[in-house]
Amino acid sequence: MIKTFIGLVLGLLPLNLLAQAYWQQEVNYTIQVTLNDQQHTLTATEEIEYTNHSPDQLSFIYFHLWPNAYQNRQTALGKQLLQQNKSDFFFAAPDQRGYITGLDFKINGQLVKVEPDPKHLDICKLLLPAPLLPNQSITITTPFTVKLPNSFSRLGHLGQSYQITQWFPKPAVYDRQGWHPMPYLNQGEFYSEYGKFDVSITLPDNYIMGATGVLQNPEEQARMDSLATATANKTTFSTDLSFPASVSRTKTLRFVQDNIHDFAWFADKRFNVLKSAVILPRSGQTVTTWLLFLNKDAATWVNSLKDINQAVKYYSEWVGEYPYAHATAVDGALSAGSGMEYPMVTVTDPEAIIHEVGHNWFYGILGSNEREYAWMDEGINSYYEFRLNELENPDYSQFEPIVKNKKIRKVFGLENIHANNLNLLLYQMVGSRSLSQPVQLPAAAYTNTNYGAIVYLKTGMLFKYLAAYLGQEKFDGAMHAYYQKWQFRHPYPADLQTVLEQESGEKLDWFFKNLIQTTSPVDAAIKNVTSINNQWQVTVQNKASFPFPVPVAAVDAQGNILEQQWVGPLVHDEQVIFKNANQAVKIVIDPDQVLPEINRSNNQVKLNQPFPAQEKLRLQFLAGIEQPDRKQLYYLPVIGANTQDKFMLGLAIYNSSLIQKKVNYVLMPMYSFNQNQLNGTGTINLNILPRKNMGSTLFSFQVARFEKFKKYEPSLTFNLARTSVYSPDQQLRFSSTHVSTPIQLPLNNPDVNFEYNFAYTIPSVQYRISSKNAIKRISAQAVIDVLVVNRNSTTASTPVLGKLTLEYDRQYRPGKWLQSRFFAGKFFGDRPVGLGYDQFRLGLSGSQDYKKETIFLDRSQRSSSLTAFIHQTDNQDGAFKNYLPVYADRWLTSVNLLMDLPISPLSWYGDAGLASVSASSIQTKSGNNFYYGIGFAVKGGKLLQFYFPVVGSNYQNGLPTSFKDFTRNIRFTLNVSAYNPFRFLTNTLK
Repeated sequence: MIKTFIGLVLGLLPLNLLAQAYWQQEVNYTIQVTLNDQQHTLTATEEIEYTNHSPDQLSFIYFHLWPNAYQNRQTALGKQLLQQNKSDFFFAAPDQRGYITGLDFKINGQLVKVEPDPKHLDICKLLLPAPLLPNQSITITTPFTVKLPNSFSRLGHLGQSYQITQWFPKPAVYDRQGWHPMPYLNQGEFYSEYGKFDVSITLPDNYIMGATGVLQNPEEQARMDSLATATANKTTFSTDLSFPASVSRTKTLRFVQDNIHDFAWFADKRFNVLKSAVILPRSGQTVTTWLLFLNKDAATWVNSLKDINQAVKYYSEWVGEYPYAHATAVDGALSAGSGMEYPMVTVTDPEAIIHEVGHNWFYGILGSNEREYAWMDEGINSYYEFRLNELENPDYSQFEPIVKNKKIRKVFGLENIHANNLNLLLYQMVGSRSLSQPVQLPAAAYTNTNYGAIVYLKTGMLFKYLAAYLGQEKFDGAMHAYYQKWQFRHPYPADLQTVLEQESGEKLDWFFKNLIQTTSPVDAAIKNVTSINNQWQVTVQNKASFPFPVPVAAVDAQGNILEQQWVGPLVHDEQVIFKNANQAVKIVIDPDQVLPEINRSNNQVKLNQPFPAQEKLRLQFLAGIEQPDRKQLYYLPVIGANTQDKFMLGLAIYNSSLIQKKVNYVLMPMYSFNQNQLNGTGTINLNILPRKNMGSTLFSFQVARFEKFKKYEPSLTFNLARTSVYSPDQQLRFSSTHVSTPIQLPLNNPDVNFEYNFAYTIPSVQYRISSKNAIKRISAQAVIDVLVVNRNSTTASTPVLGKLTLEYDRQYRPGKWLQSRFFAGKFFGDRPVGLGYDQFRLGLSGSQDYKKETIFLDRSQRSSSLTAFIHQTDNQDGAFKNYLPVYADRWLTSVNLLMDLPISPLSWYGDAGLASVSASSIQTKSGNNFYYGIGFAVKGGKLLQFYFPVVGSNYQNGLPTSFKDFTRNIRFTLNVSAYNPFRFLTNTLK
């Protein structure tokens, strides 16, 4: 009976009262710290009051010791910096690194056991002497000393300019999902408990400081006001950036603030100071704003005072009122991007002030887990940054500094480009190449490019899209409700979704589940338009894999929107009728370009036109941005030369530039004035992009004609998906290369040669795996070629050639590399014997390029100084830098070393190899033979390298017999493919 009664009572209660009540821990800090600006150290004591508001007993507390991230190369920070292609920390001297030491943790005055984290130096675990029960508090104390590193990330110093961030021992967050210990990272921010900070900082008296909290020293407040007045009266600023000497007298500044989760401070003796104030739009409360900046870029900083004021004002109006008394922006020596936010204070470039100050709301007040859900602060904050900048400049975009130049806009056809299109550009570039990642990933899981393209730009545009769909007023109301419910708390994505759905009355799974958690692109198309009774009936098609809402508009000849309607969330096809669009000349999907589409070519239809879906063709020089009102065909003049064709003039024509199309092509006809014939090359690709994983499949067909040879090659390439940013790139390629080239056959008459058209087909399988970071490059490649000679009457052999190449490069000091390579090649089955088969043999000093993959200046071997294979090499097969006419028909193996000399632009190389030759028309010596070569190299970037053989098997007695003997052995490589703009762009975006 009792159970029945309880069940009835519980059944009458609202479901939300049955759920576990929200709770969060409370952590209050009292810290005294002294800066030694001669030793660049902090000496401090810390007292923490930790209150357990959870329903759980705690037997331990995780602590962050983030200065230890700078202790050595093996920390998570050290490894990530290498992955981000930054080597300065790796090569830093011990005295340039940092750490925290002198820790002596006590709980309620009792020594406590500290358990180091087995993986991360900057995490430890305090084992409590007794369980901490719910609603109980303990006091944790410790002294500590921090050796400040040079400026490699956020914490550090540049001379006597100090950025003191992530500097004190700090408990990890314990919330409804458990503990959140996290190592310090450069890409990947933080998650901390709220509480009160009372921090006293002692330092030389002539330092100027910006910090979290409210300054408690009246005399220092008066000094800051005086400095602000002096700066406001300046008309010019000195160019002097030298540090004045520190005075012997010290001061202790005290800062206090509650409802914050971190504390940072910045100190420099050179700061200029500006002060202003903002009256909040709702409460009328006054917020004091400060700028602290150096003489460098002072004029820009002075003009940025309005930025910090507008950020405080409009974020307060649009999101929720700023709850603190001060907001400060500081000029600092930051190495982790253009700015970094902390409660009430940010270190930033002047151009990033709005974004960084905006983080007081998204991170500071709404304390989401930045490490796991970076979009909840960076992405949403970017939306408000866009919105605020658009008040003053409707054409504002992140790429505005690049395209605001009128000449650039005209040359590249960007006169009418929409700002939203620019903000989506970087996402479209990675998305069209299957390099995109979901919005919701841990910060450390993103590539460098995607952290900006996806977390900041795409997410910012997604919330602009959501606001447009819901309506600005409804969206603002929902965000106000989110702010009111979750300020000074720890919201998760589901909490944000719940509030927005409750306030808007819309189900938003299409947004939070599909757009946020997957890479599946949206694609809407106009399927059909008909006129019925002076009305336009439009069928809109959803070509994506999930429903989403689509704005559709009728537009007049001047580009004005006559009528706009939202369709959906669109599942398949849906019709919309425009009743007030008699003057319309076209129907347009997404006229404001807020949809995160990659393909906009199907977004508009012209009315009363014979070809309604066809847009005008525009010839565009070099590159451009895809726009829905035009089709662009790109062109670029090209030149070329070789000893057979002589000078060639041509034109590259291609249909993709920044955004890669599903079907893309490059045609490059080149006219040879000497041969009076049309040469050139052409490639057409079909890209198949997966909907979920980073990876792609490429069908390709290439044709080429130069120096009398003709080639065509169909291929199928699988770029395998990477499981993480640390995973290697893997590629599997199947191809069939067909080549026809004339060869000279000697007759009985020594003065007469017969020209024979030698044709062959090479089915091939190639697998390549590679990985790199700032200090090393590793790759392995395996190739199997089947050598099929067409219409061969001399032999029926079909040799199979296997090749394996291993490469390991290491940067052994800044800018200096040691490169190593191992090669092994072997013929299986038949040997390459017969008419024309000589060119298939394994070359000790480079391949004979039977697939015609390398641009040789003298493939026809007419020159005495540019001769292909003799003077110009492709560094394939044996890759000897010294030329030896050794071509193996059994097997060949080699080891190659190339080392940059420490104090010289020269490099040293050494090659050693073995070749097995049965018999040869090129080399008479048969058997298994050892060869070697040593010399110097001069690099001209990736394009050109020269090799100067000093000793080796190429010389009669191992050494040149004369200077002429030395000079005629000089060789070079010409790697034009290294500057392929399409490949370069893709590799840059990875």
